[in-house]
Amino acid sequence: MTNLKSQSGRSMVEMLGVLAIIGVLSIGGIAGYTMAMNRYRANEVLNIASQVAILSQTMNEGNGGTADLATLGITATNVAGLNNTDGAVSATTTNGTTTVTISNLTDSAIGTAINSIVGGNGTGCSETTCTLTTTGGSLQKGTAVVAS
Repeated sequence: MTNLKSQSGRSMVEMLGVLAIIGVLSIGGIAGYTMAMNRYRANEVLNIASQVAILSQTMNEGNGGTADLATLGITATNVAGLNNTDGAVSATTTNGTTTVTISNLTDSAIGTAINSIVGGNGTGCSETTCTLTTTGGSLQKGTAVVAS
């Protein structure tokens, strides 16, 4: 007969505990990765929006200028976070103040990330559209400013 005391190994409870810990860590990692990617996409959209805003301001020396992605020669499919539409980012300058409209975001989380980047309480972006204003080439909402 075999002596039971000489056998060693892990119990089923110990193995389930290890699997539970690995599962919790995996969920945390996936959530962190998703947030980082949404922030990256929001930054990319804001960079393009800043370029469009500056172009709008420089056209007609700040009075009556309009610009969009097509003016920059950029298609929305090349910008992570935007659906493929011609009017995805557009800007209009009147009397030195530029209003930038970002529409057709691919995910409402990107609008949330844009809100957190430019500050404010969520009034600048809805689920798929953001409206920001700029004077002097920086996108702003409330008192927060993002340098272009």
